[in-house]
Amino acid sequence: MSETPYPKWFATPDGNTVYALPSEESWVEHRRIGERYQRHEMVVSTYADRLHFAALLERLEAGGLIALGEAEYLNRVRHIERLKPLG
Repeated sequence: MSETPYPKWFATPDGNTVYALPSEESWVEHRRIGERYQRHEMVVSTYADRLHFAALLERLEAGGLIALGEAEYLNRVRHIERLKPLG
């Protein structure tokens, strides 16, 4: 895996999930689920968290996720957060 400058923003191809990686120690996930959404803020604190973080970056590098600029990320989050939160 190559050195990755932070922050990074990306989305799944279907656009239902967008991610922000502000640093190598955390990420924020907005996930659309039908007409609702969930927001998760994760702090990398365990080995499993590090594996998940690395897998996200590998998927991005392999083309399985779509890289976004900050403005596009914020626009997508704004649209997701117009929905009713789940839970």
